[in-house]
Amino acid sequence: MKTIIQSIPVLITGTVKPLKAGLLGFITILTIIFLFNLISFITGTKEKIGVDSVDFLLAGTGFVLQMTGTLVKSFIR
Repeated sequence: MKTIIQSIPVLITGTVKPLKAGLLGFITILTIIFLFNLISFITGTKEKIGVDSVDFLLAGTGFVLQMTGTLVKSFIR
């Protein structure tokens, strides 16, 4: 039987790893959105480069999906 002290590293590993994966998903999607905005600015389709609140919402969805996927993987193991 594990004590509370012995289960703390498992809890930290179980929460930090999904958060790191979610942050990576957020940054990846936000970078892709920014690159497409930059390409559309270079080609002349857009007049200015900017990231809207909808872009952050979409990147937040990437955060949730990556975090959920990593959390499910850790529960399966």
